[in-house]
Amino acid sequence: MSNERAGAPRSRGSATADAVIDAFAFARQGGSADGAVPLVRFARVVEGLPEQPAGEAGLVQWSARGEIGTGLVRGQPLLHLHVRANPVLVCQRCNAPFVYEIDSRTVLQFVKSESELDEDLSSELQDPELADSLPEKVVGSHRFDLLAQVEDELILSIPYVPKHDVCPGTQADDGDASQEPAAVRPSPFAVLEQLKRKD
Repeated sequence: MSNERAGAPRSRGSATADAVIDAFAFARQGGSADGAVPLVRFARVVEGLPEQPAGEAGLVQWSARGEIGTGLVRGQPLLHLHVRANPVLVCQRCNAPFVYEIDSRTVLQFVKSESELDEDLSSELQDPELADSLPEKVVGSHRFDLLAQVEDELILSIPYVPKHDVCPGTQADDGDASQEPAAVRPSPFAVLEQLKRKD
């Protein structure tokens, strides 16, 4: 790890030390920035989560690159954002904490006003798959906070109902678990036999 302040981007273009950029100049100049920020710095992300690890394990690694688009977004200012983190979540199936890997890459298109967010080019495209490939729009500014966008990406990447792929001990207990209901719950035939005896 370098001794740079956490969150400070190493950049080319117009990024400043606190990760605030001139969005349109950043795209136009092909600027780039990256940094590492403790996950606990993102209050909206960690709210309701268990305690997060300290040190390198608790860092969010991010990088951003600007460009002017080609093809469907020809001439449009774009931001390529890559976010990696390993937050600790709680499995909603077994209630045990586990590490959830986030490795998110997204492309955003800067627009100048909120009214432009609603402009939909997809209706002009004959191929619906092309419409799905259009970048999401965000309002750019001369003081665009990259870390706020990183936080948004983290929030979008965390599942609403986090679960292990396979909960610990599930495989070993599968045989017992599948047999347990039959052992606890009497067979319908046994119940019927008891009813007959009562008569």
